[in-house]
Amino acid sequence: MELEELLGIYIDKFGEEYDIDTALLTEDGEEKLIDLVKKALSNNEPISKKQIIDLFGYDPNETGILI
Repeated sequence: MELEELLGIYIDKFGEEYDIDTALLTEDGEEKLIDLVKKALSNNEPISKKQIIDLFGYDPNETGILI
């Protein structure tokens, strides 16, 4: 299943506030995100903020903004 299709299912299940911007992901990053989304869907739990920060990074100068 492609990332866009998985994210559509994920957003339908957990809501728009869990939308993930994937514009800057590498192929490796996409594979990691696909795994996270599949786990979230199978566990019936949205991806945690910590998992998202681990994947995308965090800019301490911009509180709450992932980079």
